[in-house]
Amino acid sequence: MARDVDWSFLASTQRPRVHVWSGTPSALVDAAPAGPGRPLRWLRGSRMRTRAGLMDEWAAAAQFPPHFGGTWDSLRDSLSDLPEGGAFLILEADQLLQDAPPDDGVTLMAVLADAAEDLAPQPFHLVLQVEPTRRSDLVEGLRALRVAFRDL
Repeated sequence: MARDVDWSFLASTQRPRVHVWSGTPSALVDAAPAGPGRPLRWLRGSRMRTRAGLMDEWAAAAQFPPHFGGTWDSLRDSLSDLPEGGAFLILEADQLLQDAPPDDGVTLMAVLADAAEDLAPQPFHLVLQVEPTRRSDLVEGLRALRVAFRDL
């Protein structure tokens, strides 16, 4: 059964821009808003354990142009070029950059924050799905990165 969530934040520029969904991937899929409006882009944390995997997964989900370079700068540029902003739902978010150097997490969050600023007034939000038993690990990582978030 899908839980009742007010998804209106996806169309706004309100902060925080990072939201934690504690539940199964299928529960998030069932609860996510469907229909017309801003597109939801789905990414898989299991495919983004390394920086190269992250770049590939993000490029596929957001349909970046063929000239996407797979660098932090090109990720920012490509995200900043999305005319409608972004709503990215990341399944298994606790796996994100798990096999990458710790600085990659810091860099990713800086790139995403910069892209969100570049996109203004278009919205930019991340919904990070995590199994309830792994939530504390994800939250600890977000706090270590000084990322403001809210629970859904």
